Amino acid sequence: MRGQLAPASGRQSWWIVASQRWSPYLDPVLGAGCAAAALASLLNNDPASIDPQLESPDVLSVVATAAAAGALAWRRRRPLTSYAVMVIGSLVVSLSGHYIGLLSVLLLFSLYSLAAHGRRPEGLAGLGVGVACFVGLALLDVPDLGMSDLLQAVALLVAAWAVGDAIRSRRRQQRDQVQAAITEERLRIARELHDVVAHSMSLIAVQAGVGAHLIRVDADAAERSLEVIADTSRRALEQTRSMLGMLRSENEDGTRPPTRGIDDLAELVADLRGAGLDVTLTLPSTAPELDAAISLTAYRIVQESLTNIVKHSAATTATVTVTLVGASIGLEVVDPGPARSSGTGSGHGLIGLEERARLVGGRVEYGVHGNGFRVHATLPVGVRR
Repeated sequence: MRGQLAPASGRQSWWIVASQRWSPYLDPVLGAGCAAAALASLLNNDPASIDPQLESPDVLSVVATAAAAGALAWRRRRPLTSYAVMVIGSLVVSLSGHYIGLLSVLLLFSLYSLAAHGRRPEGLAGLGVGVACFVGLALLDVPDLGMSDLLQAVALLVAAWAVGDAIRSRRRQQRDQVQAAITEERLRIARELHDVVAHSMSLIAVQAGVGAHLIRVDADAAERSLEVIADTSRRALEQTRSMLGMLRSENEDGTRPPTRGIDDLAELVADLRGAGLDVTLTLPSTAPELDAAISLTAYRIVQESLTNIVKHSAATTATVTVTLVGASIGLEVVDPGPARSSGTGSGHGLIGLEERARLVGGRVEYGVHGNGFRVHATLPVGVRR
């Protein structure tokens, strides 16, 4: 598990913090600035020099212009409402025969905001409404809107919508990727915690039962059971703290305990023998050079398989066989059974084994083997990229 990387520099960190802090105020400032600019465009231009049919500014045109441009103040928080106010204000200015001025440009920006920050159907509807408005105004022969102006306005509306829709799609794709990464990490944490806790608690439960049974007749055996419980608990706590530490830490400092691997199978088998399960371990004569992820997967598969024997089988013996064939490593865990009639499980452990193997390009098979149970896994020597 990896912690989040810290920002590359103090300057970048300052920029991110400042952006997050001032983000709620950017659009209101933008709306106020656009309203001021649109009013300046309306009031400082001579309508007669643009088109003799245009009326001089009045209270209605001033209010409509300020409202339309000011609606950009909530262009991201309520993009549909912002665009609706922009369209209505622009229509009021145009239909009353006044100069629309900067509103024609701001309308494009408002449509872009709707497509980028609203839902896709809303963006398409906004595009349709914008085109319909310009066509309707052209049919009504409003001043300062000829055929060439109409075609240019439609083309710009389509371009503004296309840019906004592309940004919305990219942002959604990025959110989906982040969510997928979070989900994958949660599953990995769940698998690690399950493997550590389930294995340790199974050994503790077995030894606690043995100790309770023998404490009055064999004090030495009961003491050994307590020692196994203490040792197993300590190691489980160490691994759990390690995982929690990596979740909380932003940087890995190299002081964490090393990840478990296939070289630790002998220690794992010794723990099970101490719990009363006589495990026979067979390893290849040549130690395989495994990728760290493969080695951890192999260890967890054997660990979970042996834990299941302790929890669900009445067997007192088990065999673990590790083979190396070409570019693959084989793992087989078998117990002679029989299964405990009262043993029930959720099946999450076996599902976790399949997920682990699949993530590194391997596979797991399991099922009844005589009176017992068999788990067989095949893993590649190296992770498949």
